[in-house]
Amino acid sequence: MTILKTIVDELETASEPLLLKVLGFIQAAKTPEDHSVSSSSSSPRVADLHQGQVWMSEDFNDPLPDDFWLGED
Repeated sequence: MTILKTIVDELETASEPLLLKVLGFIQAAKTPEDHSVSSSSSSPRVADLHQGQVWMSEDFNDPLPDDFWLGED
């Protein structure tokens, strides 16, 4: 039995929501993805644009307490 025949046999008994997911997956897989960033369409970066708007607490690197890891409130 070919892979295509096996897939078709499985899809014949699949629910409508599952068929929609499979269709979306197939369409996404067939669409070439372009992850490259075009420098001509991007604005140049500006240094210090948001200076002073981000902060980190003094205890950021301190170990987390056991109750955090154990899920206790």
